[in-house]
Amino acid sequence: MNTSTMRATILILFLVLMVTPVAASVYYTSSAPQIITKGDSFTISGTGAKNGMVTIWIIGRNYFDTFTATPDRHGNFSTTLKPTTTEKFSSGQYAVVLQDPGVGGMVEIEPGTDSNGNLTIMNRGKIIERIGARQDLKGNVQPVVAILLDAANIQDVDDTFLPAYFFIEEPSVQFDNLISASTIQLPDQVTGERIAITGTTNMGSENNLRAHIYNRDTNALITSNTLPVVAGSHINRWTYELKDPGLPKGEYYITVGWTKSNQAGTGLAKFTVKDLTNTTPSPPPPITSIEKDIPRDDVSTLLFLTISGVLILILIVFAVGKK
Repeated sequence: MNTSTMRATILILFLVLMVTPVAASVYYTSSAPQIITKGDSFTISGTGAKNGMVTIWIIGRNYFDTFTATPDRHGNFSTTLKPTTTEKFSSGQYAVVLQDPGVGGMVEIEPGTDSNGNLTIMNRGKIIERIGARQDLKGNVQPVVAILLDAANIQDVDDTFLPAYFFIEEPSVQFDNLISASTIQLPDQVTGERIAITGTTNMGSENNLRAHIYNRDTNALITSNTLPVVAGSHINRWTYELKDPGLPKGEYYITVGWTKSNQAGTGLAKFTVKDLTNTTPSPPPPITSIEKDIPRDDVSTLLFLTISGVLILILIVFAVGKK
């Protein structure tokens, strides 16, 4: 290989490395992979951004926004979406698209709006695709992402795009050990003993839940407590514990909900507290076939007459024998 060919090869390799898309990941504190709870914060971060400021596109149902992140000298960047942003999200699929400006350091592909206020994709200020009204964006964001990926193939465009998909869910709370999901009934508790009620949630571990116990007959608040959300291997968990002597005998219901809202993300379940001494009496022995048609009071009379008859018969036999 001559010197000119070697130099050309090195230059090509250098350019390839420079336009390689940034390596990025989306980190968040919710319960399950690719699931973000509405109102929770999450962080977008990446590495290898050597070409300058990175543009981040957030696309989802009724939502379309872009903002920038400046990498450090090593090409690492990180930005966090606050709860005030994610609480505006709607349930459904979303995409985070990371845009690297390429070796020129200037982005060619940008968002825009037309004269009617509809969303567009532009190449150096010229509209190349009309997306439509923001409120008409659907839960399936992949067609919009495909437009960005296709735009990277336009001649003289060296922007690169890297998408990551996730789903937005409404905050929710579930109870363990429900006897019946339709009646939201928990197992009975015993007065004088510790009460422990557990469950799961899709909310992140930076959140707290608030538990309230009410009397079911009067709706009076009996007790309340703040519960931490504990990170789990597959889904996050919570525990409500009331140490002995627990609660008096009665009918109760418990609500466990998000401290950020009185409406969203609240679960409810019912339970009964019983007195351990009030045991259920043993059932009577089964009635034999002979007794089925005889009233219970007549059974004792019949038994007395039968024994008396047998005794009289024995006495007669004994008297005859003596004669």
